Amino acid sequence: MEQLWIIGICFFAGIGLRRFHILPENGGKSLTGYVIYVALPALVLLHVHELEFDSSLIFAALMPHAVFAVAYILFRIVGRQRNWSAHTIVCLTLTAGLGNTSFVGLPMIQAFFGAKHLGVGIVIDQVGSFLCLSTSGLLLLMLQEKQATENVAATGGAYPGTVLSAHVHGARKPSETQAHRRVSLGGGGLMLKRILAFPPFIALALALALRWIDYPESVTSVLSDIGSTLTPVAMVAVGFQLRLSTLAGKWKPLSAGLMFRLLFAPALVLLLALGIHLALAMPAEPVSRAYLLAAEANSLPETFRVTVFEAAMPPMITAGILCMEYDMDADLAGLMLGLGIPISFLTLPLWHQLLILV
Repeated sequence: MEQLWIIGICFFAGIGLRRFHILPENGGKSLTGYVIYVALPALVLLHVHELEFDSSLIFAALMPHAVFAVAYILFRIVGRQRNWSAHTIVCLTLTAGLGNTSFVGLPMIQAFFGAKHLGVGIVIDQVGSFLCLSTSGLLLLMLQEKQATENVAATGGAYPGTVLSAHVHGARKPSETQAHRRVSLGGGGLMLKRILAFPPFIALALALALRWIDYPESVTSVLSDIGSTLTPVAMVAVGFQLRLSTLAGKWKPLSAGLMFRLLFAPALVLLLALGIHLALAMPAEPVSRAYLLAAEANSLPETFRVTVFEAAMPPMITAGILCMEYDMDADLAGLMLGLGIPISFLTLPLWHQLLILV
């Protein structure tokens, strides 16, 4: 459980660094830049290279993609109804749609299910959560930036915030540099180029290409040491950028995001897991069907249990970091991470107790 101590200590260290003005105001951006461009690629190069794929893990690998798709649809509908800004909707889609299946997920699997199930967690994290973030998640960010570019051009350079109505909460006016970055974006071809140039995505492609080559021990050691800095630096960045003073104007989207992430998503995955399990176990002979249902109702495979448990994880740190980096309602992203992780320490044991019964 050392990872959980690291998360807590570094999170409060970030709050302290901001409270006592030890780092400059833009220090959070530097920390998030290190996570995205250095630590995360190292971790991907290490763990994806060592993955062993198994057909029985298909459900586990697809789970994060399915949850992200549901989050995308749900928050677009709810966000438009409640007049939330497009930045807020993107932030909720990323932070509520993707779970912390690595830094919180893996230690929790080890604590509640045992180390022998960590392989399932790694597949969920790398093939599921991270791959989804590097493709669908990053594409969503790029599309939102493109929309912001068109808004800037249409208003002659004035930044209206990508607003869905005249009364919104959560839009932040970017600096002149940020506005220029958005205006400089091009069409779909340039967006694709930016996705392909995303450092963790490059690391993912490289790790897959090198799967048949054994890393020298020195390379593995270096990647492991660099990758181990991701959690502490990311949590310092989250604590540094957390502003509880913004809670009053964010509690509605925050509540919706945390309820989806910690309650609705795992409940949906549990129902899906039960349905798939019963469908696969159903025999061809109708005579024995009732007996099979009675015998199998309380024997969900461990792989499915771990997958549901991972679906109950708090918001993904890297997704929140990206929202901060791209100015997608950074205050809400900080709240989702800063409050979602400690609240999950209360909800995860409850989900484990429920999974024991199914």
